[in-house]
Amino acid sequence: MAELPERSEASDATELTELEAAIERIVTVFVTFAAKEGRKGTLSTGEFKELVRLQLPNMMKDVPSLEEKMSELDVNNDEELRFGEFWRLIGELAKAVRRDKAAKK
Repeated sequence: MAELPERSEASDATELTELEAAIERIVTVFVTFAAKEGRKGTLSTGEFKELVRLQLPNMMKDVPSLEEKMSELDVNNDEELRFGEFWRLIGELAKAVRRDKAAKK
């Protein structure tokens, strides 16, 4: 499994709320995987596939083609995902979780 860096010293100065910690963790995961190959700060196809395989295996298990999913998210068609494009995926997954929770009530 990929090693993720710990929080920055600045963010350690105060205790983060549960939501703040979740957001920081999402950003850290993105930055860690985006630094592996190609341009730093964007996810290549390989980085995206590895991130999904290691970090989203349960939530993305029913996606038939990761290449197609990446293409759908890649709004500027540069074959890389910037953070904003990746965030669209996080939003989709969060909406699915909310729908599942609402259906179970």
